[in-house]
Amino acid sequence: MIRHDRNDNYILALDIGTTKICSVVAREQGGTIEVLGLGHHPTAGLSGSGVVDMEDTVHSIENAVRKAYACTPGVKINAATVGIGGGYIHCFNTVGSVALPGHGRGVTRDDINRAIRIAAHKSVPKDMTVIHNIPRRFRLDNNVNIIDPIGMAGSLLEVDVHIVTAQESIMRNIRRCVTRAGLKIERFVLQPIASAESVLTEEEKDAGIAVVDIGGSTTSIVVYYDGSIQHTEILAVGGEHITRDINHYFQTPLENAERLKIYEGTVLTESVPEEEFIQVVRFKNRRSIKAKRRRLCWVIEARVDQILKEVNRTLQARDLLRHLYGGIVLTGGTSLLDGLVERAAKVMHREAHIGYPNGVLGLSDLNSPIYAAGIGLLHYCHQERTLERASKGSTVKHLLMRSLEWLRETF
Repeated sequence: MIRHDRNDNYILALDIGTTKICSVVAREQGGTIEVLGLGHHPTAGLSGSGVVDMEDTVHSIENAVRKAYACTPGVKINAATVGIGGGYIHCFNTVGSVALPGHGRGVTRDDINRAIRIAAHKSVPKDMTVIHNIPRRFRLDNNVNIIDPIGMAGSLLEVDVHIVTAQESIMRNIRRCVTRAGLKIERFVLQPIASAESVLTEEEKDAGIAVVDIGGSTTSIVVYYDGSIQHTEILAVGGEHITRDINHYFQTPLENAERLKIYEGTVLTESVPEEEFIQVVRFKNRRSIKAKRRRLCWVIEARVDQILKEVNRTLQARDLLRHLYGGIVLTGGTSLLDGLVERAAKVMHREAHIGYPNGVLGLSDLNSPIYAAGIGLLHYCHQERTLERASKGSTVKHLLMRSLEWLRETF
């Protein structure tokens, strides 16, 4: 058995959701990503507020990873890029600034990193840990809206930063679960940011667009415009709430409620004929009933409207809707619910469509919004590794140049 660490051009993406855990094994080949294996397993032991049963969570992770490895005999990867999302996440924008030495040298990567650290230090509570520090725009003295200040001269560097934090105690338990499943953690990535990497183009990010990822117990929102991330938020309602509404209303087991939602449900209740009926299996020792399909769709529509109106209120409260010239992109399993796209467009008065992951080679099964976050984790990891390699290369080049200068001066 060959084990690969994070330097071997292999990637293991682990998307930890509240209803399923998805594992994707891929290989970097130049500028491309080739998917080698896919595994998913129902989530047990995890809720939107964090780990509720460590043994169940570890077991779910192990099963998902084992299924992915079944497609890739002979390959094992030590480190995983892990996607997370839940009510324990808090995101905000802030500013950090540093004074630059007055010797005429240009801004360096270290200057930028120092400004970002200052922004995080003054804004992040002690019980929270930073998942992402994402610079949005820079200012250098009176020069505003700079995209990349490296090499530019000035006296004061300011950076607008989007910071994603998570409650440290919950993250500690998630880390333990992943570690006990036999994996190191290469990095954590917020799920909606990962989804955006797989379904959006740079042109869409520049025009203004929102990705709405409707997961099991949460709905995640990430907004881009002017080429930068502007806002992220996690709402405590998702597709699992629709299933539970059906479960309660019709007194049917959760498994059957999920089946009814997927195969019989629609958000467009008015399109369902009044005389159309469905057979509903009920709890044990209770006879099945015949019910109007319209009643099922009415239950689904009520909860979907709540989710979409929550999203709409969130975007309106932050004055973001007016920037969304690219519309709304829906991802996650619930996005496939019949009529959801049309309903989202109506509620938010913006064009809406389903986001299908792209930009990878390999398994055709991955062409579904269900895997948007999993594929996005591959993209995110690939981009971060590419930046790290470039940074190491420039550092080595800088050291060589300094060495040559020293040799010239000495000899």
